Amino acid sequence: MIGGGFAFTTLRSLIVYLSYPDHRSRFKDITVIYGARMPGLLLYKEELTQWQNKGDIKLVVTVDQGDQDWKGKVGLVPNILAEVAPASENTYAVICGPPVMIKFTFPKLMALQFPNERIYTSLEKRMKCGIGKCGRCNIGHLYVCKDGPVFSYEQLEKLPKDY
Repeated sequence: MIGGGFAFTTLRSLIVYLSYPDHRSRFKDITVIYGARMPGLLLYKEELTQWQNKGDIKLVVTVDQGDQDWKGKVGLVPNILAEVAPASENTYAVICGPPVMIKFTFPKLMALQFPNERIYTSLEKRMKCGIGKCGRCNIGHLYVCKDGPVFSYEQLEKLPKDY
């Protein structure tokens, strides 16, 4: 899971599901890379600590700009992804964050040899009315609100680059 900013809320539910005791044995390694602009903007700090202490999730938290109390990583999420370099074999990447973070994360995943069909992202930020009437969320022939909002990179590669 690769998340940034307030969009990490979307990934949190997936992390909770995957780490739930009845489900955890179905998944091998879980790596979570989460970033915020500054330490005060990190979400779910208590849960992050719990996940870190459990030890069955590799959690990497980063901020763009630390403060005097910050002891963790400092750097942009795509760069930290390249540094962490999770294995791409038999692995899915799920990304949710600001569009600029998503844009620069895709090439890092390509460099790590993640197949396009196993990279997923949410484009919910594009949605307006949410029911397919206004047409503002369309990308080519698809409507994010009706056909998504989650798409594989394989799907996105076939669409105009305005996502």
